[in-house]
Amino acid sequence: MAKIDTTKIEGFDGMSAEDKLNALLTYEMPDAPTAEENSKLKALLSKSNTEAANYKRQMLEKDEALKAKMTEAEKAEAERAERDKQIQEELSAYKAKERLATYATKLMANGFDAEAAAKMAAGLPEGVTDDYFSAQGAFLASMKQTMESQALNKQPGLSTGTPPKPKADAELADARRAAGLPT
Repeated sequence: MAKIDTTKIEGFDGMSAEDKLNALLTYEMPDAPTAEENSKLKALLSKSNTEAANYKRQMLEKDEALKAKMTEAEKAEAERAERDKQIQEELSAYKAKERLATYATKLMANGFDAEAAAKMAAGLPEGVTDDYFSAQGAFLASMKQTMESQALNKQPGLSTGTPPKPKADAELADARRAAGLPT
């Protein structure tokens, strides 16, 4: 069953219950469209869709015709603009590669290995510093370990067990020989 639109009844919201009932009983529903009206509407819709498709086809044909009418100079200008765009893209790519290589070279000069330097340099132009700081932390940890082992190797007597004064040993041996004792 169809619903009644009460907004079409004037003053419906302000009516009493009896007035609302009376207004609803006297309300005449508009007739539903017939099958004949539906078929007319469908035919009109189909006709308008066909016209729209024809206009679209005509516009595409006109566009193709305009492109065909382009002069040789216009075609050459369009080709030159396309080449310039490709050259600019290649130049940007080469500059980015050069920047990465420069960063990596500077990092290797500071003592980083090639793999760590490349990893660190990759994130610098984009501002991604997570890889940079993690690689730097690993580098500093390995440098600390290397420095500690070198410091231990440089301390005489701690790692080899030899006395710290070989000059005193030679003097002691000379004194034993002079006294006639075995050396």
